[in-house]
Amino acid sequence: MSPALGVETQRVETLVIALDHAESRSAAVGRETEGAAADLDAVVRRLAGGLGGVGGARTAAVATGLGDAPGPGDGGSGVWGPGSAGGWFGHAGSRARARVADAAAEARMLSGACLYLADVLRVEGSRLSRALIAWADDERRRPGEGDHTEVIDADLALSVRLREVADSLAGHTDAAAVACLDLSGTTGDDPRAVAGLWHSLGPAERERLARDHPDLGSVAGLSSATRDAINRTRLRRLVAAGPTPGLLALSDHLAEDPGRHLLALHRDGRAVVASGDPDGADGVVTLIPGTGSSTQSIDRTAERAQAMCEAGAENSTGSCVSVSWQGYDAPEKVTDAGFSAAPARAHAHDLRTFAAGLDAVERMDGVDSPHAAVGYSYGSAVLGAAAADPSGLAADRMIHVGSPGATVDTVAQQWVDEGGTARQAGERDVVGVASRWDPVPWWSITGVLGARPGTEDFGGLSVDVTEPGSGPGSTRGAHSAYFDRGTVSLAELGRLIGDRD
Repeated sequence: MSPALGVETQRVETLVIALDHAESRSAAVGRETEGAAADLDAVVRRLAGGLGGVGGARTAAVATGLGDAPGPGDGGSGVWGPGSAGGWFGHAGSRARARVADAAAEARMLSGACLYLADVLRVEGSRLSRALIAWADDERRRPGEGDHTEVIDADLALSVRLREVADSLAGHTDAAAVACLDLSGTTGDDPRAVAGLWHSLGPAERERLARDHPDLGSVAGLSSATRDAINRTRLRRLVAAGPTPGLLALSDHLAEDPGRHLLALHRDGRAVVASGDPDGADGVVTLIPGTGSSTQSIDRTAERAQAMCEAGAENSTGSCVSVSWQGYDAPEKVTDAGFSAAPARAHAHDLRTFAAGLDAVERMDGVDSPHAAVGYSYGSAVLGAAAADPSGLAADRMIHVGSPGATVDTVAQQWVDEGGTARQAGERDVVGVASRWDPVPWWSITGVLGARPGTEDFGGLSVDVTEPGSGPGSTRGAHSAYFDRGTVSLAELGRLIGDRD
């Protein structure tokens, strides 16, 4: 390699690293700034306070900064009203609320621009990185003859999208003049169509959608950083309006690690949390928990999912993001779970769209990282029901742990979604993991919840994770020990997740 070519290669590597770093920083700043905007919104509400005795219409005017409600003896200068729970009235209070509201709007605009920039760098930036690497490889093989056409095209595409960010921040785009699109109505609830549409929108359009559609953060097909920013704002408002044990547990879980991403937050309390940003991960593991799980037990689910990620890392290279999918209403009691597949089927569609959304966003930047979906206990029924639809489940491997049944009878009734194209699942796509001393899998004999993956009748791979030296006395604890560190079961789960062969 000539010295000149060596310098060019080093410059390419430096630029590729810089693009990747810029994408991750833009996403992080966007999420943090959205949090600041939510805090400023809370300040506006605090300044408005409770306006005891003031009529409803006037209360709304003061709370939004559109009118004044001078307190007794105010004289228009602005005071803290009696019994107002901290409200600041008068002209001064109105100006204070307006300025804080303006600051919140500015923060939200900046957040939207940063998240938009992160999306652009992840897609167009990745395209430029791949083009540069391909050009450098050509130059090494045939010095002076490398084709840089794709580099020029990719660079131009990135420049155009970056100009949109600059124009938005400079105020050249009027958000109020942009029509608000209904993503679900426009795309027919197809996560891949959502991903394409969302990526085509500019910062102003995205900002208006996020403002007008509180549920947008749970729409599959948006980038994970965007969903997290929207959902965290919504979570703060829900907690302020009326905290529940589930919402408080979710808030505490997110506060423990700012890197966690809130990928879905439904009105009925269901939620999905990732240990990091799955869009840029080298591998993703989604755990569907079983009976008795809820957002109140999100810490336990996350710990088990992360344990699998770490076990998988011993069998592969690269980063792994774990996902705690509490996207369904799990039965509270074993007696409820054993006699009905209805809860599993009720939200099977949600699991399918979630997985398809992750896959769609990931493929936007030309990468297809492995995704393992793990259904534990009754979560196995949810996983099986999701893959029973002919549209398929976007997962490279479906692992059923301690399964009481997968709602279907054979692996031939399971489907895989590969980039929007469905195919019938093969023997190695579906795996049954069980200890012979776990009593739950024996429930599949009844057929109430379907057959158990890994058995001779069902098909698929079978992995026996019975601990050496264990016996009938292990029956009580076998079902809850699959994810314990140092166990045969966790080691086998890591092998299945980290090694597709």
